[in-house]
Amino acid sequence: MVERGSSQLTDRSRRTASPPLNSSVRAHQTMTVTELPRPKRLWVAAIMNILVAAISVAAVAFLLLSSNPNIPESMRPGLSTTLLALGTAGLLIVASVLALLRLQFARWLMLAAALIFFGILGFQSLALLVSSGASLPAEAAPKLWANVIRNTLEIAINAWALLSAKTGSFFRGSRPNQSFKADGSAAA
Repeated sequence: MVERGSSQLTDRSRRTASPPLNSSVRAHQTMTVTELPRPKRLWVAAIMNILVAAISVAAVAFLLLSSNPNIPESMRPGLSTTLLALGTAGLLIVASVLALLRLQFARWLMLAAALIFFGILGFQSLALLVSSGASLPAEAAPKLWANVIRNTLEIAINAWALLSAKTGSFFRGSRPNQSFKADGSAAA
């Protein structure tokens, strides 16, 4: 009986000592991730994408809706060209906005949209340069080369902004209220 009483006393003293320990562990179990600011490079790439895509949408709309007789019918885009131009520009705008809003998949969507949008524009200019050869007017060649270089730089800016370590940690920290368990059961 004495042993039992002493074991109860020992258990009781352990229980009274454990609540402060448990409360301190509980206090550290739920931890919020500090919210990282958007990297400046992400702002630069996203704003560039939005502006360039908006200019593209405005140009297509102007060519479709203009009643200017100086615009020949051959310059007006057809249905498939209009859908492709508006679709890729719209995708680039939406993906850039979603990336600024810090959605996980938007980083890769923005990169893919930039590759598609700027890649098509650069490829068109390069194909025209290669296919026209000597029949291309002398003043057109430098402009087409400038387009190829500019579109390549725009792809490079997007890759630099979206594949950097800073941007990666920004997107990894996108769950600011994710709980952290001290025993590691919620570790991802």
